[in-house]
Amino acid sequence: MKLPDRDSEHLVFGLLFLLSNKLQTLGDTFFEEVTTKQWFILLVLKILSGNEPTLNELSDAAGSSRQNVKQIILKLEKKGFVELRKDETDGRKFRIKMTPKCEEFSNAYAQKSIEFMKKLFANIDETDLNTTLKTLNRLQENLERMENEYV
Repeated sequence: MKLPDRDSEHLVFGLLFLLSNKLQTLGDTFFEEVTTKQWFILLVLKILSGNEPTLNELSDAAGSSRQNVKQIILKLEKKGFVELRKDETDGRKFRIKMTPKCEEFSNAYAQKSIEFMKKLFANIDETDLNTTLKTLNRLQENLERMENEYV
């Protein structure tokens, strides 16, 4: 996308939204049982699953509000992918545990996910990928600093 009267920062800003929307739309057709946002929460949950994270821990790791993550978790619980239960030592906290159905889902899509990622990152060499990763990490750091300023 090239617009002659716009600077690179504005183009990258817009492109991030465009890519996010396209990824979500494509992802919503990729999985039969879950949405892209639900899949992302399951992915983050899998990374944190060793200690059955709280809603707050999962929300922080996913970079989303507790309220949004709770709504996604409640939908995933209805579908049988997770169990939401009160913490044994602190009744104010809720912990999330993946169910066997979640593991079955992950296994069922393992090969298809690998193929999807290969297609998504086709024609992008390791140098470009590393540069992109550095840039996105710096954007994330900037957003975190900005959150502290504005919130």
